[in-house]
Amino acid sequence: MAEGLREIVEGRSRLLVPEASLVSDVPPKQPAFYNPAARVSRDVSVLAYNAYITTQDMRERSFADALAGIGARALRVAVEVKGMDEVYINDVNPIAVEIAREASILNGVERLCRFSVDTAYRFLMEHSSRGSRFGMVDIDPFGTPAPYVDCALRAIVDGGMLSMTATDTPVLYGIYPRIALRRYHGRSMRCEYANEVGLRLLLGMLSMVASRLEMGVEPLFVQSTRHYMRVYARVRVGPRYADEMPARLGYVYHCSACANRFTAGMDEQQVVECSICNGRLGRAGPLWIDRMMDAGFVDLMNRVIGDDAYSLSLDKRALDIVRMAKEESREEDALYYTVDEITSMLRVRPPTTASILDALRGSGFRACRTCLSPRGFRTDASIDEICRIVRALVDGC
Repeated sequence: MAEGLREIVEGRSRLLVPEASLVSDVPPKQPAFYNPAARVSRDVSVLAYNAYITTQDMRERSFADALAGIGARALRVAVEVKGMDEVYINDVNPIAVEIAREASILNGVERLCRFSVDTAYRFLMEHSSRGSRFGMVDIDPFGTPAPYVDCALRAIVDGGMLSMTATDTPVLYGIYPRIALRRYHGRSMRCEYANEVGLRLLLGMLSMVASRLEMGVEPLFVQSTRHYMRVYARVRVGPRYADEMPARLGYVYHCSACANRFTAGMDEQQVVECSICNGRLGRAGPLWIDRMMDAGFVDLMNRVIGDDAYSLSLDKRALDIVRMAKEESREEDALYYTVDEITSMLRVRPPTTASILDALRGSGFRACRTCLSPRGFRTDASIDEICRIVRALVDGC
């Protein structure tokens, strides 16, 4: 083992990581990058890849990590996702790739792995022709994934999966809406559910690029944890899929006075005044307004969790995210609310999330938790109905 490296275990995989990355608040990029805080993200991704490889769309059983760093995610795919034929590990840093190569030997998967030192753009474009494309591609950059999306889509087979991360959360959370417009082709917005708006911007940008390339995308799963967002999407090739994309784009409208919120399609007339309090509405987008998760796919992810022996090797936070998404993926209600948002507006003491959900369901509305916020929930009740039910709940306690 090279000097300055330490062997650790993630899931069922043995990784070689720079010691400095384990003690620094901000993991250094030199001599090679490894982010221990992204362990939850990698745990969720391994569940997603294990689920996807069982689907009928997964005919090409290859995985490519174009920005691999020390290869943590790709090595875990090679070790923990059964049925993979090839795992490609690419990074522009030759030291990082050499560390990944050594770790592959440590795990006994060196024959499964293919290593390369190149920019992500060149690596992906070299695999953009028929017969060389991948079944799954992961894009996990510093900041925005937007520059890589075009190349990544070209390098995926029809029916393959693209997973990608965005860590430029201030842009997606509405702090820099003009930069969001430049990177994601839509304005972001500051609000309690800004991470959902950010995820929808990310999916919206992905769908716009895909449609330009005569492709379409079908979101399978989304995740928002700490400083990053991730989306998983099935890629479909053909003009009929591209033609479907514009109908799934639109805008999010939000009233800062009463917290009313809703989505509207691209062709619908712009709304400037809140129908509940007559306040002025803010608007984010264009962005994705259709479902962000596929219920069948989330079920498959939960079946992977059902292997108790394997679950013991995963972070509990990753398991909780996927389990909570099971009910949420069946709901059609866009734009979640938070308990603190509602009770702060009403100036009452917050009841439990569970009691609010019970009260909403008891009044005939759909209601469920969201994996995007620990105190968040989705419902088809309007904001004034939510406030009425919560106030009655608090007064009755």
